[in-house]
Amino acid sequence: MLGNWSFGDYYKKEAIEWSWELLTKVWGLPKNRLWATVYKDDEEAELLWKKVTDIDPSHVLRFGEKDNFWEMGETGPCGPCSEIHIDRTPKGNASASMVNAGIAEVMEIWNLVFIQYDRDASGKLTLLPAKHVDTGMGFVRICALLQGKDSNYDTDVFMPVIRRIR
Repeated sequence: MLGNWSFGDYYKKEAIEWSWELLTKVWGLPKNRLWATVYKDDEEAELLWKKVTDIDPSHVLRFGEKDNFWEMGETGPCGPCSEIHIDRTPKGNASASMVNAGIAEVMEIWNLVFIQYDRDASGKLTLLPAKHVDTGMGFVRICALLQGKDSNYDTDVFMPVIRRIR
Protein backbone atom coordinates (compact mmCIF):
# COMPACT_ATOMS: atom_id res chain seq x y z
CA MET A 1 0.00 0.00 0.00
CA LEU A 2 1.27 3.44 -0.93
CA GLY A 3 -0.07 6.19 1.23
CA ASN A 4 0.48 9.41 3.02
CA TRP A 5 -1.03 11.49 5.77
CA SER A 6 -1.67 15.19 6.06
CA PHE A 7 -2.22 16.51 9.54
CA GLY A 8 -3.61 19.89 8.58
CA ASP A 9 -1.13 20.73 5.81
CA TYR A 10 -3.67 20.18 3.02
CA TYR A 11 -7.16 18.83 2.65
CA LYS A 12 -9.72 17.80 0.05
CA LYS A 13 -8.88 20.26 -2.70
CA GLU A 14 -5.18 19.47 -2.77
CA ALA A 15 -5.63 15.71 -2.29
CA ILE A 16 -8.04 15.53 -5.23
CA GLU A 17 -6.01 17.87 -7.43
CA TRP A 18 -2.69 16.15 -6.73
CA SER A 19 -4.03 12.62 -7.15
CA TRP A 20 -5.51 13.56 -10.54
CA GLU A 21 -2.24 15.21 -11.57
CA LEU A 22 -0.17 12.17 -10.62
CA LEU A 23 -2.47 9.69 -12.35
CA THR A 24 -3.13 11.62 -15.55
CA LYS A 25 -0.22 14.00 -16.11
CA VAL A 26 2.71 12.20 -14.51
CA TRP A 27 1.73 8.57 -15.17
CA GLY A 28 -0.47 9.25 -18.22
CA LEU A 29 -3.46 7.13 -17.29
CA PRO A 30 -6.33 7.79 -19.71
CA LYS A 31 -8.73 10.31 -18.19
CA ASN A 32 -11.74 8.80 -19.91
CA ARG A 33 -11.16 5.52 -18.05
CA LEU A 34 -11.03 7.06 -14.57
CA TRP A 35 -14.00 7.28 -12.20
CA ALA A 36 -14.21 9.04 -8.85
CA THR A 37 -16.61 8.15 -6.08
CA VAL A 38 -17.63 10.36 -3.18
CA TYR A 39 -19.67 9.87 -0.04
CA LYS A 40 -23.39 10.48 -0.65
CA ASP A 41 -23.45 13.68 1.47
CA ASP A 42 -20.04 15.07 0.51
CA GLU A 43 -21.01 17.98 -1.72
CA GLU A 44 -17.57 19.55 -1.28
CA ALA A 45 -15.65 16.57 -2.69
CA GLU A 46 -18.03 16.17 -5.62
CA LEU A 47 -17.73 19.86 -6.50
CA LEU A 48 -13.94 19.73 -6.19
CA TRP A 49 -13.68 16.75 -8.53
CA LYS A 50 -15.62 18.75 -11.11
CA LYS A 51 -13.78 22.04 -10.46
CA VAL A 52 -10.08 21.23 -9.93
CA THR A 53 -9.81 18.32 -12.40
CA ASP A 54 -10.97 17.74 -15.93
CA ILE A 55 -12.67 14.43 -15.12
CA ASP A 56 -15.83 13.71 -17.09
CA PRO A 57 -18.50 15.00 -14.66
CA SER A 58 -20.61 11.90 -15.32
CA HIS A 59 -17.69 9.87 -13.91
CA VAL A 60 -18.15 11.32 -10.41
CA LEU A 61 -20.52 9.06 -8.49
CA ARG A 62 -22.02 9.07 -4.98
CA PHE A 63 -22.09 6.04 -2.70
CA GLY A 64 -23.11 5.35 0.88
CA GLU A 65 -21.23 4.41 4.02
CA LYS A 66 -20.28 0.91 2.88
CA ASP A 67 -18.15 2.20 0.02
CA ASN A 68 -17.31 5.81 0.78
CA PHE A 69 -17.11 6.41 4.51
CA TRP A 70 -14.04 5.41 6.50
CA GLU A 71 -13.94 4.59 10.19
CA MET A 72 -11.35 2.79 12.25
CA GLY A 73 -13.91 1.36 14.65
CA GLU A 74 -17.29 1.97 16.22
CA THR A 75 -15.97 5.16 17.81
CA GLY A 76 -13.18 7.58 17.02
CA PRO A 77 -11.90 9.52 13.99
CA CYS A 78 -13.80 8.95 10.76
CA GLY A 79 -14.99 10.68 7.62
CA PRO A 80 -16.06 10.53 4.02
CA CYS A 81 -13.71 9.19 1.39
CA SER A 82 -13.27 9.55 -2.32
CA GLU A 83 -12.10 6.55 -4.31
CA ILE A 84 -10.53 6.53 -7.75
CA HIS A 85 -11.36 3.59 -10.00
CA ILE A 86 -10.07 2.66 -13.44
CA ASP A 87 -12.01 1.08 -16.28
CA ARG A 88 -9.96 -1.86 -17.57
CA THR A 89 -12.64 -3.20 -19.90
CA PRO A 90 -11.26 -3.99 -23.37
CA LYS A 91 -13.09 -1.09 -25.04
CA GLY A 92 -13.04 1.32 -22.10
CA ASN A 93 -16.80 1.46 -22.01
CA ALA A 94 -17.63 0.69 -18.40
CA SER A 95 -20.87 2.12 -17.09
CA ALA A 96 -21.56 3.79 -13.76
CA SER A 97 -23.29 0.63 -12.57
CA MET A 98 -19.98 -1.25 -12.82
CA VAL A 99 -18.18 1.01 -10.31
CA ASN A 100 -18.09 -0.46 -6.77
CA ALA A 101 -19.88 -3.53 -8.09
CA GLY A 102 -17.11 -6.06 -7.48
CA ILE A 103 -16.24 -6.26 -11.18
CA ALA A 104 -12.51 -6.89 -11.67
CA GLU A 105 -12.35 -4.81 -14.86
CA VAL A 106 -13.39 -1.68 -12.94
CA MET A 107 -10.84 -1.58 -10.16
CA GLU A 108 -10.30 0.80 -7.27
CA ILE A 109 -6.75 2.09 -7.31
CA TRP A 110 -6.71 4.89 -4.74
CA ASN A 111 -8.68 5.98 -1.70
CA LEU A 112 -8.59 9.53 -0.34
CA VAL A 113 -9.92 9.54 3.23
CA PHE A 114 -11.05 12.86 4.66
CA ILE A 115 -10.90 12.49 8.42
CA GLN A 116 -13.15 15.24 9.71
CA TYR A 117 -15.34 13.70 12.41
CA ASP A 118 -15.14 11.98 15.76
CA ARG A 119 -17.89 9.42 16.35
CA ASP A 120 -18.91 8.94 19.99
CA ALA A 121 -20.43 5.83 21.59
CA SER A 122 -23.96 7.00 20.73
CA GLY A 123 -23.00 7.33 17.05
CA LYS A 124 -23.03 11.12 17.07
CA LEU A 125 -20.55 12.77 14.70
CA THR A 126 -18.68 15.84 15.92
CA LEU A 127 -16.41 17.88 13.66
CA LEU A 128 -12.76 17.51 14.59
CA PRO A 129 -10.89 20.72 15.44
CA ALA A 130 -8.39 19.89 12.66
CA LYS A 131 -9.14 17.93 9.50
CA HIS A 132 -6.76 15.36 8.05
CA VAL A 133 -6.20 13.33 4.90
CA ASP A 134 -5.09 9.69 4.70
CA THR A 135 -4.55 8.36 1.22
CA GLY A 136 -3.92 4.79 0.20
CA MET A 137 -3.08 3.50 -3.27
CA GLY A 138 -2.78 -0.15 -4.19
CA PHE A 139 0.93 -0.56 -4.97
CA VAL A 140 0.69 -3.78 -6.96
CA ARG A 141 -2.44 -2.55 -8.74
CA ILE A 142 -0.73 0.61 -9.94
CA CYS A 143 2.35 -1.41 -10.93
CA ALA A 144 0.17 -3.68 -13.08
CA LEU A 145 -1.50 -0.66 -14.71
CA LEU A 146 1.75 1.14 -15.44
CA GLN A 147 3.37 -2.04 -16.76
CA GLY A 148 0.36 -2.96 -18.92
CA LYS A 149 -0.23 -6.25 -17.12
CA ASP A 150 -3.58 -7.95 -16.55
CA SER A 151 -2.46 -9.55 -13.32
CA ASN A 152 -0.59 -8.12 -10.34
CA TYR A 153 1.49 -11.31 -10.36
CA ASP A 154 2.81 -10.61 -13.88
CA THR A 155 4.59 -7.44 -12.72
CA ASP A 156 8.22 -6.95 -11.88
CA VAL A 157 7.18 -6.99 -8.23
CA PHE A 158 6.38 -10.72 -8.29
CA MET A 159 7.88 -12.23 -11.45
CA PRO A 160 11.49 -12.43 -10.17
CA VAL A 161 10.27 -14.37 -7.13
CA ILE A 162 8.03 -16.59 -9.25
CA ARG A 163 10.90 -17.33 -11.66
CA ARG A 164 13.20 -18.14 -8.76
CA ILE A 165 10.66 -20.50 -7.18
CA ARG A 166 9.99 -22.16 -10.54
